[in-house]
Amino acid sequence: MTDAQRTTPRLFWQGLLALAILKLLLHYYSHDLYGLHRDEYLYLAEGDHLAWGYLEVPPMIAVLGKVARGLLGDTIFAVRLFPAMVGAISIFLVGIMARDFGGRKQAQLIAGATFLLSPAYLGSNNLFQPVSFNQFCWLLSAFLVVKIIKYQRPGYWYALGLVAGLGFLTKYSIVFFLLALAGAFVIGKERKQLLSPHPYLAVGLALLIASPNLYWQYSYDWPVIRHMEELAQTQLVHMTPADFLLPQLLFHGTGVIIWGVGLWALFRVKQLAPYRLLGWAFLFTLAILLLLSGKAYYTIGAYGMLLAAGAVMWERWLGRYAWTLLPVILLLNAPIIPYGLPVMSVEKMQAYCTYFKDNYGLTTPLRWEDGVIRTLPQDFADMHGWDELPAKVAAYYHQLTPEQQSKTMLYADNYGQAGVLNFHRKEYDLPECLSFSSSFTMWIPQNVDFDHQLQVYDEWHPTSDFFSEMIFVDSIEHPLARDPGYIFFKTQATMDVRAVWKEIVKEEKMADGVWREE
Repeated sequence: MTDAQRTTPRLFWQGLLALAILKLLLHYYSHDLYGLHRDEYLYLAEGDHLAWGYLEVPPMIAVLGKVARGLLGDTIFAVRLFPAMVGAISIFLVGIMARDFGGRKQAQLIAGATFLLSPAYLGSNNLFQPVSFNQFCWLLSAFLVVKIIKYQRPGYWYALGLVAGLGFLTKYSIVFFLLALAGAFVIGKERKQLLSPHPYLAVGLALLIASPNLYWQYSYDWPVIRHMEELAQTQLVHMTPADFLLPQLLFHGTGVIIWGVGLWALFRVKQLAPYRLLGWAFLFTLAILLLLSGKAYYTIGAYGMLLAAGAVMWERWLGRYAWTLLPVILLLNAPIIPYGLPVMSVEKMQAYCTYFKDNYGLTTPLRWEDGVIRTLPQDFADMHGWDELPAKVAAYYHQLTPEQQSKTMLYADNYGQAGVLNFHRKEYDLPECLSFSSSFTMWIPQNVDFDHQLQVYDEWHPTSDFFSEMIFVDSIEHPLARDPGYIFFKTQATMDVRAVWKEIVKEEKMADGVWREE
């Protein structure tokens, strides 16, 4: 037994387990108060077309979606179970990190409870998106770095390489954190670790795991670069340094007094000096993303390690009264938790947001990607109205004659519309919905036998270049829906639409770099 093992406090697993169960219960209560998010429909659609990569993301989210639906069916519970589970596991990780930093029961509880009550983590773990799993990979990477420093065992390097590779297959932004960790190793006292072959073999392992996606990116002319350029032009252009830095202080609510102390302690407290590189890694991550005009939430995965360090310091300062922080964090975070987790009806939430905006100036959670402040957080608005589409499309489709149905193409302007129609395809007995939005372009067929179109539009569009008759069918009626979802039936083709379609598919796929001759 090493000296480190002798001095390591016992894990308070009962307390951490209670917190993890509470987190799962919170997510179970809120998981279906609203509908699925538009982005969730995209990732689920990708699960129906498994590949080593997609135009927006690596393949992991598609695999997880396929597994979740295969095990539990096409339900909101199935879709959102895995994000909630990794959130619950994360509570154990921050608790164990607090223990490895020298924290005892109360430090472990404070770290786990602060994670549990963080509006940012509640929001992330509520949605089936790469973000939740990406944050978990960042936390697990920091967790393994702590193990490497504390126990000096080569095996932890290979575990880190495994996590880095899988993290790359989850979301490319983990590269920023890994670069920050590498830079922190170089400038810190732990650079002696880099004299052994293990870190470099771990890098080789990570690259080996990531190589199928890297080859896929190469074969499609690096769509990740095109996607980042598009984000820079359409979304990141609205980001200012203030838009990036201010949310860092708000993500975790009162948790700022925990992670802020943790960041300070990593640089100033002797007990945590061996882990100072984690503080540098956090600062390097901020600097990299600030220089690249990254979205503010990209950093959220880096806070777990600071929560653990801060909890240890509060336990050290308050002693047996450290537990008093728990009700303080709960009471002060309670008013902002609804901004991260949908725990009330949308009408009540809208009134709630308006009250805090008008009386306390709380506008940051209401600022959308276009920079405009509205009455709901953007993620909440993106969960409404979608389920109207398949019902309304199916009602019209099934009143067509069998011959008309066999020659009708179902098409949608954006991935949210196409995704929800395909998610409910079996339930409503609909044909596959096609689209040139996002990764849907990759698997859209060039040869389609049709002479009618049932199309969902982003905007009012009563005329067509290819059909003489346009019949307006219906639209999304939910007052808070971001997408109007105008449904039109197009008939009386004015040309050979099948031949025109082949050319359009070729042009669209070539524009996205995914053209392959059929």
